[in-house]
Amino acid sequence: MRFFLSLILILISIKAFAHQPKLIKYSPSKDNPHEVINPEISKAYYAKLEGEPHYYRIKSDEDFLFYTSILSPKINDNYIWLSLEVFDGNNNIVYQVDGSEFKWEPWYEPYARDWYWKGPEIGGEINQETGFKKSFLIKSGTYIIKVYNNENIGNYSLAVGEAEFFGSNTFEKILTWTPIIFYIGPYMDIVHWKKFDVAAYIPHISLLVLFFLIYIIIKKIFFKKKNYLE
Repeated sequence: MRFFLSLILILISIKAFAHQPKLIKYSPSKDNPHEVINPEISKAYYAKLEGEPHYYRIKSDEDFLFYTSILSPKINDNYIWLSLEVFDGNNNIVYQVDGSEFKWEPWYEPYARDWYWKGPEIGGEINQETGFKKSFLIKSGTYIIKVYNNENIGNYSLAVGEAEFFGSNTFEKILTWTPIIFYIGPYMDIVHWKKFDVAAYIPHISLLVLFFLIYIIIKKIFFKKKNYLE
């Protein structure tokens, strides 16, 4: 029970840098881009370039706050840079950041318990508290975000949106954040990042220990009852 209480407290107290995790297990193309729903709500799209750029589409009937940035997994001291372009509905580039010219810096993501290379952002002024840019207001319409590099190869995490939504109650928070704690972190480490980080398995180890303790307690109670009946 102590583990579950700790998990609930963590979920209740989640603050900045926590994007809702979304695994992209295909290659969203220009003709079939991945649809970004509620673009103001912060999300992190985990995906892998495999020879072609990836595309994400935003459609909004109202003006909205826009933000996007790119991360690359920190597996060693070398990073794979990525760039971002944002097109409007007329296929004009309205925002662009060149990852090859950007100074990528190590950054630790506390919720997935992983290190990343922090890449360029498209946003407004810098938030002095977080060190990340803030979102800014753009006109309604259709926008396409393009993720690419020269070879179109490499893993990445694309952040879209800044507004934090963790659920209106504890139950919704558990539904939102349990996947990243128990599944997405380890999945990304082994399948995409191609590494093994024991820190990603702390919740799993804790859960196994909890189940073992429950088993021991139940066994002792049952054993005592058996002796009493004899």
